[in-house]
Amino acid sequence: MKEKYKKNRKALLFLILSVCLISGLVSIRNQYITYPIADGFLNLSEENLEKKAVQLNGVWKFYEGTLEDTGSQTADSIEVPGSWRGKLINGKKLDKHGIGVYEMRVKLPSPGEYCMELNYVSSAYELYINNKKIVENGKIGADKGSEISSWAPQFVYFHADQNDLVIKIKVSNFHCNNGGIVLPVYIGKQVPLFRFHLINLMKNIGFIGILAGMACYLYVFNWCLNKKAQSIYLWIFCISVLIAASIIDGESLVSIFSFLTIDAVLKIEYVSFMVQITSIQFYLWSMYPELGKKHPFRFLKIFDLFYTAVLICLPVMPALYDDMVFIPILVVNALCYFFKIARAFQLKKPNAGPVFLGYCVFLASCILQIVDIQHNIDVKFLSDFNFYYFGVLFFLLGQGYVLAVNVEDTFRQSELAHEMEIASLQAQISPHFLFNILHNIYCLMDTNVNTAKNMLMCLTDFLRVKYRFDYRTYTLYQLKEELDLVNAYVELENVRMNGALKIEIDAPAELLSNDILPLTIQPLVENSIKHGYKSGELHILIRVVEADDRLVISVEDDGRGISPETLETIDKSSTLKSNTPKSGTSKSGVGISNINYRLNICFQSRLVIESQGLKGTKISFQIPKRG
Repeated sequence: MKEKYKKNRKALLFLILSVCLISGLVSIRNQYITYPIADGFLNLSEENLEKKAVQLNGVWKFYEGTLEDTGSQTADSIEVPGSWRGKLINGKKLDKHGIGVYEMRVKLPSPGEYCMELNYVSSAYELYINNKKIVENGKIGADKGSEISSWAPQFVYFHADQNDLVIKIKVSNFHCNNGGIVLPVYIGKQVPLFRFHLINLMKNIGFIGILAGMACYLYVFNWCLNKKAQSIYLWIFCISVLIAASIIDGESLVSIFSFLTIDAVLKIEYVSFMVQITSIQFYLWSMYPELGKKHPFRFLKIFDLFYTAVLICLPVMPALYDDMVFIPILVVNALCYFFKIARAFQLKKPNAGPVFLGYCVFLASCILQIVDIQHNIDVKFLSDFNFYYFGVLFFLLGQGYVLAVNVEDTFRQSELAHEMEIASLQAQISPHFLFNILHNIYCLMDTNVNTAKNMLMCLTDFLRVKYRFDYRTYTLYQLKEELDLVNAYVELENVRMNGALKIEIDAPAELLSNDILPLTIQPLVENSIKHGYKSGELHILIRVVEADDRLVISVEDDGRGISPETLETIDKSSTLKSNTPKSGTSKSGVGISNINYRLNICFQSRLVIESQGLKGTKISFQIPKRG
């Protein structure tokens, strides 16, 4: 329970830091001044434009249905930035396609050199200042045939001969779904306006860079966790968002690829959004496959793939790109995913909470971004806030948190498997020794009952020492406990061998608390007795020596030794088996390969065997010095 609360606290801290980080990134304040424009007039005569640019947001005059002289017509008002689609002008509700003239008057501090920045004015326009044509973008026309669309952002430099300016922007739109001045227009001196443009561009590039970095991070780590499908879907999502973001800001994509036509940009934009939808869809199904087996979800998947393929293969047609078609597709997908993740959250599926929260924030952010594009959310602290960027980063950070949890769980499972493997190997050694002793007692029951009784008592003492350690729960215990086990074992063997074994332990008291793998020294002593004893007495020396940050432990006897041929065979066998644990008996003795394997995976160490025929054997190994 404590572990669960600890994980929840980590999740809350991660969420808070994430919100702070991405909020700070997407809300970097642009260096411009905003003044309310009333009835198409803005007075800047008292302002210093040498330091900051001015955003021309507010109510402009608008002459609908004309591209000619506006002197004889009655002007209505329209909000800039914003699409004219659906706006009521002179009692008429405007369609997305049409023509019109935007007009406003600006009173400058003084005559001189000035600059304007225009980003996205769909789909062609001409800029006039004091009835003088300054620049055009594309070619305006009264219908789609005569219009040449263009979406290139422009810096316009001009000289103001007087303080009063009349700015007119003639616009025609027969190629885009949102006609008019959709993004803000800026005016100011060249240096502050260019600085503002550079900061804005760096902010967008920073977002794209972070997005690309997160795509690589999520891709690589999911792939390493053998979640290849999820890594591919998230990577595709990140790339499609990157493309969509470069279109939304109105600068990056078109600035780099100036040859792109409006139709090409429109196709890329819509396809990128559909790829986002389908990649999220497949990502969620890969996480919770059992929730996507119902027929409606399968139909939705097939429909999305079909619609995306149609957008890619067919030329741009109003029927395919109309909001009446595209928006319902987005809404249906969004609702289906919402209910799917909500169901996973209700069923307490793994990581459903962060995924559900990230998706909800992403969905809400997309809705707010659409509202901002259509109606210009001009609220304090939110006028520069890019909701889409925020939602994407929050969603991806949520997936990053899920990934971190998966990595942590995988690491814990690996540790648990490692511990269980060690415990299993140690459990394999214990029956081997026990069976030998019980067999000896059985043989003595008919020949020497008293000796058999003494062996049973010694076995009781041995087991009392041994089972102070529970191999099912712990992996290590103290060196002192292992040496106590050895003493009990030798005493047990001495009963059978009439006191022929003489053991000496040379281990400083301060080293006895060091951790060691259980049943590491005792099997080596058992090997010395079984393979080294000739006749008379067998002397065994156990020495523990400190060497820098490691302990060198050796078991040395004066028995019959091992011939060079046999020693070479044992060395090859133990090296070959260092990655393949075995607990059985072989020419190398009881559990040599088992001990080697456990030493290797726990301490990156192995047994070193030195022996001479008829002179004895010495087996040593190293372990870290630690308490």
